[in-house]
Amino acid sequence: MLKIFKNSSPTPSLHQLDRLYGQAICKCPLQEQISYCQRLIESSEYHLGQSCPKKDSTRLKQLIKAAGTELKRLHSQVSSQRS
Repeated sequence: MLKIFKNSSPTPSLHQLDRLYGQAICKCPLQEQISYCQRLIESSEYHLGQSCPKKDSTRLKQLIKAAGTELKRLHSQVSSQRS
């Protein structure tokens, strides 16, 4: 019987991956946090498109995923504040 194991390790949050975000940006107004996450995704995608070592590409992919998750959370906060 073939057993398929899910990768059970949780993906790290942006706070864990990006020291600047975790220590400073997260204390800024929501719009600045959103802008930072958007720029982080854009720059990480750009660097992924360049030739980079596998170690770096893994970290960039983690950053993109964590920033995307954080962006969704921030957008939901903005929309709940408007309600």
